[in-house]
Amino acid sequence: IYFVYSPDGSLSPAHRYTLSRLRDMKMKLFVIIASDSPQQISDEVKSAADALYWKGLGGYDFSAYGIALRAVAEHSPDATVYMQNDSVFGPFYDVRPFIQHSPWDLLGFTASSLLENHIQSYAFVMRELSAARVAALGNVLPTKFAYSINFDVIECQEVRLAHVASQTMSVGACWYSVHEQVPDPVLSRPAELVEAGLPYLKKSVLGGKH
Repeated sequence: IYFVYSPDGSLSPAHRYTLSRLRDMKMKLFVIIASDSPQQISDEVKSAADALYWKGLGGYDFSAYGIALRAVAEHSPDATVYMQNDSVFGPFYDVRPFIQHSPWDLLGFTASSLLENHIQSYAFVMRELSAARVAALGNVLPTKFAYSINFDVIECQEVRLAHVASQTMSVGACWYSVHEQVPDPVLSRPAELVEAGLPYLKKSVLGGKH
């Protein structure tokens, strides 16, 4: 699943790169796009996706995650899901080995101890997605409202995702940072992480979103 934020419904070069890399991995591709209206979604987006959902611009990425995970649980129960948003460039490397060899039901690529131990939500893998598994995450993936302030999303959803998930599934990450030593691994050590095998680079490291 790839979440694209594009008010005008078009794709940026970074979006095209990500879509191309995911296609190279021979995975079924579910795109959920946030734009001003569904009528704005470009033909390029439509042709790139095996499945396509539209959502409004509000709610940040977790509102898209909630919609997409419920859709997969309903239409393809027990699938293993790879989720990525467009806050990062990449993946630069094939993510299938991460998916195939993960020892956890919920795999994060990087994790931090900020506020509490949590996985960073730009990309993650969830195994055996079911309606029950999604329902267990209802507190962090609500359906009747969406958070509209960035810090609320971080504090109420991203930081709590691993904690809530750990009550019903195993959770882990490939790289972990103690906040006092490395405040945000993908921002503080971007080059080192890519060199070590992390297949992403945060767009904000380069001061942009495209």
